[in-house]
Amino acid sequence: MDFFTQLSSDVRKFRKDNGWSQQQLADMAGLDRTTISALERNKFNDIGIRKIQRVLQVLSHSLAIEPVRLPNLDYMQRFNREND
Repeated sequence: MDFFTQLSSDVRKFRKDNGWSQQQLADMAGLDRTTISALERNKFNDIGIRKIQRVLQVLSHSLAIEPVRLPNLDYMQRFNREND
């Protein structure tokens, strides 16, 4: 699953875990309900990073920057065995 698909899925899950409607989350984040709907449907065309941060903050989560590590030999060999 790519980053944006995972983010959309997580936002929906976190919202539902809290028992909130899209409108409730939108109100708490100071956004329109259609923005939450678009975010949960992986439609990021008009959603800026600050809006995503506000939604995640209300959900007690955040975006993080992590280093991308190159796969090592063990990982590549295991990957090849699993995909043969």
